[in-house]
Amino acid sequence: MRKYFALFLIFFLSACAIKPTQTKTQTAHFALLSPEIKIADAGFLKQNKQEIKLELYKLAHLILKLKIDKKICANQACYPKLAFNAKYFKNYYYEDFLSDILLAKPLFNGKNLEKTHCGFKQKINSQNYEIEYEICDLKISFYEKKNKIKIILKRIN
Repeated sequence: MRKYFALFLIFFLSACAIKPTQTKTQTAHFALLSPEIKIADAGFLKQNKQEIKLELYKLAHLILKLKIDKKICANQACYPKLAFNAKYFKNYYYEDFLSDILLAKPLFNGKNLEKTHCGFKQKINSQNYEIEYEICDLKISFYEKKNKIKIILKRIN
């Protein structure tokens, strides 16, 4: 009887086991410069199917933990994605705007996209913003002129 119970318990517990999601981790230098915040340090960019995390360290201390899934959380303060964009980028843009930058994807569905020898660049202008965005090899550069916001992310192999 104990053998059957042990066998049942093993099958029951293994059926409930959660497979870990595979996380891709890259070392990176990250800089965010705006009138409200200036931060430039090294850290890790982690991504899996459910979320993106950016962790920045200074002298081995975590100074910024940015997590993007259904919301964007910065050091435990969470915001809906559009509210985060409005607060930190001074425009609502679209929900996956920051994710697209961190993952080196074209912005605004590839609007004004120009292929380059090492990636692509975009210049997107409207009444509220003037964006220059470039992906070249392992470097991401984002500059929004009207609100003076700059993001630079350089992945390290």
